[in-house]
Amino acid sequence: MAIVGARPATGIGLVRRRPRVRTRPAPTRARARRVARSRGTVGSISTVLVAIAAAAGLCLFYLTQSTHVAALGYQIDGLQARVADLRAQEQQLTFEIGVARSPSTIEVEAQNELRLVPLDPTVVRFATRPIDQDLLK
Repeated sequence: MAIVGARPATGIGLVRRRPRVRTRPAPTRARARRVARSRGTVGSISTVLVAIAAAAGLCLFYLTQSTHVAALGYQIDGLQARVADLRAQEQQLTFEIGVARSPSTIEVEAQNELRLVPLDPTVVRFATRPIDQDLLK
């Protein structure tokens, strides 16, 4: 009767002894350690690659954020310069309004643009109010 996986019998002693055929080498401790190390290396390589990808992602995030902050800084500087220009323009316009309201400027403009002439002070009469008798009592 044949048994599956059975090996042929070997001779006794040195007479016609047939070598055993092994399909796989027997696992030794050194081989087991090499296999474990190679499996650990594959796992550690993937871990290192994930760590590198994460670091690259963090670097890109930092770079985009710092670029955005720098751009906002330039924008703020430009707006502050514009505010300073507008304040200077406001002060200039306030000064021009004060000059335009001065009596001497009004008189010069009236004479030059409207061709008005000053009146002789002797011709000018001021109206007087009638005195209320009720107020005197």
